[in-house]
Amino acid sequence: MEQKAIKYYKGNTLKQLRAFCAVARTGKMTDAADELFISQSAISLQIKALEEELDVILFERRGPRIQLTPDGRKLLDMARPLVEGVDGLGERFDKEVRGNLDSGNLVIAAGESAIMYILPALVSNFQKQHPKIRVELRNVTGRDGLAMIREDKVDFAIGSTANPNR
Repeated sequence: MEQKAIKYYKGNTLKQLRAFCAVARTGKMTDAADELFISQSAISLQIKALEEELDVILFERRGPRIQLTPDGRKLLDMARPLVEGVDGLGERFDKEVRGNLDSGNLVIAAGESAIMYILPALVSNFQKQHPKIRVELRNVTGRDGLAMIREDKVDFAIGSTANPNR
């Protein structure tokens, strides 16, 4: 059995994927380099090493701008959640383990009346006190809100779970 030679640039797949995602997002290697605080040549080497490792071409180069190939789009769909997950690990760990609630997302399920009449003032006051916490409201029925809590899709729900047909 033949062993495939592994070619890493500084041996860090995460760095390669982070560089790849930044280039895909910005459309330019120089902009990605500025965003990641590394040189443009380091970005180019990271992308080249990733392309060699996966044996694909990830970008079509057109002057200073580059565009994802179909393989590049597929890799971006797979890599983006991984990179964002790793990059957000510190904040998530801090929130879940240390109970730091200074940043993050808060998802609330509520009925239309609660969203229109009750929550605006409450959410406004909350966001003034916690500006780094993003609040998202989901318009649902009481029973749907309860199901979303059980499925861990929302942080809490407002509404009745009473069955009016009883």
